[in-house]
Amino acid sequence: MKQFSKRFPTAFVTGGSSGLGRVLVEGLLSEGVEVWAGSRDAERVKQTGLAVRPAELDLGDPDAVDRFLANPPWEKKPVLLINNAGYGQFGELCSVSAMDLERQVTAMLTSAMKLCRLFLSTSGDSAPAPAVVNVSSLAVEFPLPYLHGYNAVKAGLSGFSRSLEIEFPGGENRPFVLDLRPGDFRTGFNEAVLDSGKENHLSAVWAALDHHLQNGSDPSSLWPVVRKALLNERSKTVRAGTLFQARVAPLLGRMFPESWVAHFQKRYYGIRATDGDKV
Repeated sequence: MKQFSKRFPTAFVTGGSSGLGRVLVEGLLSEGVEVWAGSRDAERVKQTGLAVRPAELDLGDPDAVDRFLANPPWEKKPVLLINNAGYGQFGELCSVSAMDLERQVTAMLTSAMKLCRLFLSTSGDSAPAPAVVNVSSLAVEFPLPYLHGYNAVKAGLSGFSRSLEIEFPGGENRPFVLDLRPGDFRTGFNEAVLDSGKENHLSAVWAALDHHLQNGSDPSSLWPVVRKALLNERSKTVRAGTLFQARVAPLLGRMFPESWVAHFQKRYYGIRATDGDKV
């Protein structure tokens, strides 16, 4: 088996100080990879205690992103990019400001696309070839209730990744792109969700979301899945999570009518299908 760090000696991970991002950073470090970790606050990266190089980057600020792209902190561009940074905003659509929606698109989609453009641009003499992991979500296939912006951005990132798969199919030491779609993992994701309705009439839905997250997969199980896909060096979609979420549900989602799937999702999150948006 090829040595991982020989193929991917360096990596840049956004949102690498917590959650699944930290799991991926720890996995890379265990393989001997030199890791840069991007964060809006570089001090958060230092406080992790991990042997990583902090890179200050506010993905929600277009000007800051453009400055970063024009003058990145490394002398030689890392081989691997993992676009992981993201957050949710829970609540009814009209309770979320237009500014918040716009910032979410900027931070989680536009900036991620710009980083992909930087990393996948090659002069033809770089070795090894670059690779990108775009962390979308199984919410692409099964949208999470009242997380409109999150669902939309992850679907957009997934669509972008699928487009890149055509341009960069991969192969032995050739650029490639993974569309990584995690399901529920036991992380602190819900603690970082912006609050627009956890305590009002949507509290039952929020409780269901939190329950499924707390009973999700062990975060440590993600790295072996990503590692295997990276060493395969082929552009593709990679689903991760429980057997039901990652394998069974996507298969059933393709087999049954969309209205049936939507009905099941409402039941799954405690939403009474006959009452529209009431719970």
